[in-house]
Amino acid sequence: MAAGVLALLLVGLVVRENMARDQGTEVRLALAGYDPRSLLQGHYVQFRMQETFPGRACPPGVREGYRSGKPVWVALRRDGDHHRAAGAGLTRAEAARLGEVTVQGRVSCYPGAGSIAEQAALAAAARGAGVPVREAAPTVTVDVDLGVDRIHLDQKGAEAVQGDLQRAAGGGGPPGYAVLSIGPDGKARVKGLIVGKRRVDLDWW
Repeated sequence: MAAGVLALLLVGLVVRENMARDQGTEVRLALAGYDPRSLLQGHYVQFRMQETFPGRACPPGVREGYRSGKPVWVALRRDGDHHRAAGAGLTRAEAARLGEVTVQGRVSCYPGAGSIAEQAALAAAARGAGVPVREAAPTVTVDVDLGVDRIHLDQKGAEAVQGDLQRAAGGGGPPGYAVLSIGPDGKARVKGLIVGKRRVDLDWW
């Protein structure tokens, strides 16, 4: 009897999650890195969402290096064929002023090549060596944590995605994209991954 009740509850949970995933807004966020593993819960590809773009300024509401603390509302704005973090707010209304999709999570920003501090260090080193100073174009890197970081696949699928991510890494752009569903409840749910021309979808939950 108890086993039957638990089975019904599990089926109900799966149905509700699938309905929420189908009803949400689909977004694609750039990936960085890969970590396919095989643990007790099955084969999965673990991923991190990150994008680097020109400029020195972090998105509005995003503090440099911010990673801890309470989740905020992250604003996502379409940029070509994908979305990127456009800023963050303590309330959903604040985030909605920055992007058309809002989701609960955390977002961090780090200066990359060409940051003010790095430019100063490079200039000082160049002067000491007596060589001309060459300025790099400033960039910032934005990490997005929406509470999802893996997709479960069978072993063959996980190994294929791993190979695609390895081949795509270092190509000058993101190695792939996470395909997420952002529900009316502000929660992100994984739909799939895109690497190169391959798209793999979550098909068991």
